[in-house]
Amino acid sequence: MSDRGLSPEIIEGVTLKFVPMDHALGRRVSVVGHGGKSTLSKALAAKLGLVYIELDALHWKPDWVESSVEELAGNVTTAIVAAPDGWIADGHYWSRIGDLVLRQADMVIWLDLPWRVMFWRMLRRSFQRSWDRNKICGENTETWRRLVSTDSLWWYLLTHRSSHRDREARLAGLVPRTTPVVRLKSASDLDRFYELHGLVRES
Repeated sequence: MSDRGLSPEIIEGVTLKFVPMDHALGRRVSVVGHGGKSTLSKALAAKLGLVYIELDALHWKPDWVESSVEELAGNVTTAIVAAPDGWIADGHYWSRIGDLVLRQADMVIWLDLPWRVMFWRMLRRSFQRSWDRNKICGENTETWRRLVSTDSLWWYLLTHRSSHRDREARLAGLVPRTTPVVRLKSASDLDRFYELHGLVRES
């Protein structure tokens, strides 16, 4: 589940500080993008012994009721403060909380996979979740009814495909210029990142 609402401001000329995949990992890491973000976030938290902060779980109340902007910002702030030794934040919600997470991160990992790869990975995962009914986003479950509705993530990605072209400028407008950003642009990049840092995907 992703951020919805107004898009972050695009600031021309602002650039991100890209670093190699083997760059030392931070202790306050924001993982953004789609196509394996949550799995990677959990693998990083397990490897580094850090708190895993799932923004989706902080945003969605039971029965898919959305938190207000104030509630979400408060929940995120509380989670970060409760993890003084470090955290891995999984998620975006930039249109709701802006740079609240990004300005406190000492590293950003951006899964910038091609749109088609991201979309099909997400769609396959949504079908699997609707089948097994495992809890996601806190105490919620994916249902077949939600999967075929306009509330589904695949519908959001499909109808906002044009914004994919502006993703770098939007991110650059939120990430401090000194914060290192690891950009993973393909499935092979993602696999290589796992290998380089000794990460293990949960089964």
